[in-house]
Amino acid sequence: MNQNILTRLNLAFLLSGVLTVIIPSPLFSQSLFIRGDCNIDNSLDIADAIFGLGVLFSGAGPANCADACDVNDDGSHDIGDPISLLSNLFNAGPNPPAPNSCGEDPTSDSLDCQNGPAECVPLTEDCSNGVDDDGDGLIDCADRDCITDPACIVPLSFEFDVYPLIEVECTFCHGPPNPLGNLDMTTGGVTAAYTRIVNTPSNECSNYDLIEPNDSQASWLLRKIEGTHLAAAAVFGCDAIAAGVQMPLGPFCCLEPNQIDMIRDWIDSGADP
Repeated sequence: MNQNILTRLNLAFLLSGVLTVIIPSPLFSQSLFIRGDCNIDNSLDIADAIFGLGVLFSGAGPANCADACDVNDDGSHDIGDPISLLSNLFNAGPNPPAPNSCGEDPTSDSLDCQNGPAECVPLTEDCSNGVDDDGDGLIDCADRDCITDPACIVPLSFEFDVYPLIEVECTFCHGPPNPLGNLDMTTGGVTAAYTRIVNTPSNECSNYDLIEPNDSQASWLLRKIEGTHLAAAAVFGCDAIAAGVQMPLGPFCCLEPNQIDMIRDWIDSGADP
């Protein structure tokens, strides 16, 4: 195509507005803040409501932390914000939405917080004192911050976690009248079943206990359900034929990975009754 024609076409695009130039917006860092702390002095009081009214009606703004002045977290500034704060302070109204202590905005809106309060340090939840330490309305183990805290982790037990799985997946073969491998996991209930497998040598490879607390890889039962029993048997020269096949047997095999992981975790955490 003729160069002059190309030049004319380019000029036509420019004049018609077809060509759009996109100018990227500058990136801002979001400061931590407290919802309702409009004057960013690290506390909620009547001064915040007064400052918020000043921003709205007497040119006191713009606010250094627009997110903090959005007391009702509706994504905008209006008279509802100072009213919400005054209701909370003097009329037992609800607390402003999160963050109620120093934190980030959990909701998406057009507001930002460029300069939060000085020395704004997020509060942390003590997971065992019965107090809402971080002000998010959730106490101790109900707080998502406590998910991995030892005080909130309920230990696995044989009675409530492992035995219900055994009843469904194992007692068809390991129950009366002829329990496979002479291992009866039904008669006598949970307590009897626990004593039959924990610290009890395996009939198929006696170098291993069926369950060795705190050591799942030395536990024959775990080896059998994960299918690594033949390799384990070879370590001590146990008979491969006597070691049998992976459990549950035949068409009932195999347990789901999360079920095997649960039994492994139970063993490695001490194999509690």
